[in-house]
Amino acid sequence: MDSNINYSVDDWVVHSYYGVGQIKRVEVKPINEEDMECFKVKTKDSTFWFPTKDTENPRIRPVATQEMMKKVVGQLKRKPNMLDQDKTLWKKMIEEVQAEGDLLSISMLVRDLSAQQIVRDLNQTEKNALEHFKERLLREWASISQEDIEDLRTELLGYIKESQAKVKVEVP
Repeated sequence: MDSNINYSVDDWVVHSYYGVGQIKRVEVKPINEEDMECFKVKTKDSTFWFPTKDTENPRIRPVATQEMMKKVVGQLKRKPNMLDQDKTLWKKMIEEVQAEGDLLSISMLVRDLSAQQIVRDLNQTEKNALEHFKERLLREWASISQEDIEDLRTELLGYIKESQAKVKVEVP
């Protein structure tokens, strides 16, 4: 992580677990029995805090740039990777993407799981991951573009359908 990041109130950030949120204010919070100045971040479903001096926290990063979103859209439009049918490999990939929180990895997983859906039924872990990562992608995209999330959802579904059309389904 870039150690020169200076967060401010109203900045949008991404937490690897909580997702996209906006810094609302600075508050003093007791951490390990010591009062620390922290950013209060509000996400759609939760609130979290992180110390103002913790700019190298690997779980928190600034939202992606417009340039990164162009790369994400490019990934969504590409032919999906049809990986092994071994569901343990998919589970491992989902866990890695969750831990990394990288937007490009998220977009590739959304593309690939969406394509996998037309080949076989996804298990509950895969379905949950697909929906979680779609929402995470949409929230970050909306925070970057200032566009309505429902308009972006329609655009995302179009990219997914375009990508799915590149999958050859073999009938037994």
